[in-house]
Amino acid sequence: MIQRARVRGLGLLLVMTVSALQAVACSTTEAEADKAKSPANNQKRDTAIVHEPCDTNSSEAVKVDVKGRGGGRADIIHVMRGGKEICRMVDLNMDGKPDVFIYYDEQGRERRREQDFDRDGRADEITVYENGQIKLKMRETNFDDKIDTWDYYENGRLVKRERDSDGDGIIDQWWSFNNPANPKCAIVASDRNADGKPDPDSVVDLCGESYGAPKGAAPGAAPAPGATPNAPAASASAAASAPTATPAAAPPPPPSATPTAAPVASPKQPPKK
Repeated sequence: MIQRARVRGLGLLLVMTVSALQAVACSTTEAEADKAKSPANNQKRDTAIVHEPCDTNSSEAVKVDVKGRGGGRADIIHVMRGGKEICRMVDLNMDGKPDVFIYYDEQGRERRREQDFDRDGRADEITVYENGQIKLKMRETNFDDKIDTWDYYENGRLVKRERDSDGDGIIDQWWSFNNPANPKCAIVASDRNADGKPDPDSVVDLCGESYGAPKGAAPGAAPAPGATPNAPAASASAAASAPTATPAAAPPPPPSATPTAAPVASPKQPPKK
């Protein structure tokens, strides 16, 4: 009974938190901000994956053949404008197809990154930066070429996740990462009755006893008002995945993990004019 009351208390707290954050957008441009905003109730969200142009055929582009194979092949292309790099294409596995596009602001800081992890030539993840720091990550996790997961960051730390778990364009899952000391800890709530709001009795605390975490693990976040503190360390996963229908049940394992940033070979600097 105590555990059930605790979960219900967490649910009510998360409902109030999500309601307070409904109008938040974490982006550097108006287009990205519009895509990131939490629509009210059952309004659909823009889930299109849109590639930002990067003219790799520009006359100012600097092409790098990492292995020196010749034939005009380039594994890294620096697209320049006025002596500054504005975007970069990287072919990580050297198969002739772009894997990463990186875009830079006027100060040379990264402002956007598009990554293709399944080698199909289309972006699976778009990361937006503000003043060089990550603010928003939009992900496609179920191979339908539509964004279904929005991760929000503050001071470089993941604090909130919103998911469309059934592909209808409507947010039906909310994650709150409440423990800065353990990024795997989160409180997850779902919308089961399709009213556009998290259901209090759907809450799963990934670092709570109901999740099956071992006793004596590292302490978690501060407890919600009226709730009993209890936050052992989570088992390995807080990636995008819907919790099951039972309030105390754990979400199923997440899709295959994706790196937050693709490694980029250090290219040669563009020749000075």
